Amino acid sequence: MKGLRTGLWCAAVISFGTAVFAYQSGAKALLALCLVLGVILPGVAEVYADRRQKRDWYAQHLSSPEEARSSLDEYALRRLRDEKGAAVAVRELRRTYPKMPLAEAARLIKEL
Repeated sequence: MKGLRTGLWCAAVISFGTAVFAYQSGAKALLALCLVLGVILPGVAEVYADRRQKRDWYAQHLSSPEEARSSLDEYALRRLRDEKGAAVAVRELRRTYPKMPLAEAARLIKEL
């Protein structure tokens, strides 16, 4: 949804514009609020866009958990999980599929 991302960026720009007027009028609390919002909102927009892109990629390329599981090297991942831990196995799975959501990768490793 590009609309939400664009809206958050526009709100950040408006926030910086409002900060200019707050500075001129001497409203320190409003100035601080506007500056904080102007810094935080673009970050939120980009994190949202990144997560959305990963979810869309995952839904497009691996339409179901069964399909994802069938494309994995289960034996190697299971051995890695048992020897070095689940975190290492999840990292290896995400190295193979970098756009796979972390929660889905952890769930798949746990189910092995």
